[in-house]
Amino acid sequence: MDEMNIRSAFLQDAAANMIEKVISQKIGARPEIQFNDPIQMSYDGDKAKVHLNFDVELKKEDLEMLIKKLV
Repeated sequence: MDEMNIRSAFLQDAAANMIEKVISQKIGARPEIQFNDPIQMSYDGDKAKVHLNFDVELKKEDLEMLIKKLV
């Protein structure tokens, strides 16, 4: 099993920007994302497991729209 922890602020910001972009495409509003812990990834053969611990800040209306679009 291979494991990787991303602690670099630069790479965490890049991951946050990608997640923000995906959410923005879904609801039309760009949230702010802040990682609380390092990004943890592990690979076992053809399976990957990613652990993300982050806070998302957005307007209440945008959160409701996101939930509706995801459900």
